[in-house]
Amino acid sequence: MNAIVGNTVFQVQMPGSSHESIALFSEATEDPNPIHVDLEFAKECGFNQVIQQGPMTTAYFAQLLAREYGAERLKTLELTFTAPVFPEEPLTLTCNIVAVDDVVHLELKAEKADGTQTAKGTAAIRHEASSK
Repeated sequence: MNAIVGNTVFQVQMPGSSHESIALFSEATEDPNPIHVDLEFAKECGFNQVIQQGPMTTAYFAQLLAREYGAERLKTLELTFTAPVFPEEPLTLTCNIVAVDDVVHLELKAEKADGTQTAKGTAAIRHEASSK
């Protein structure tokens, strides 16, 4: 692997998730929070729509990192959610190499089309096993 600090590993636009997809994800992850499925509850909480679960963004990053490096090399993946994502809002997911030592350190961010950052975080990737 040619891991160079400053390189962009990926910058990918993910299509927005439908209300139905958000509801299915909520059911599959046994997330009981009605803010993801109940429009009236979401409005009571100050939102015009239901909001997408943060772990959906985490799942997108995990899928892209596994595709790039292989799932077995993913050591850590940590995200902080900084703004809500609503149904049908596409996200741009970016991954940059920020350091290389015993692992490859990655910086992650998710942004809406208007530039609002919805998640930020880090990942660490194990180096490839040396061939013998």
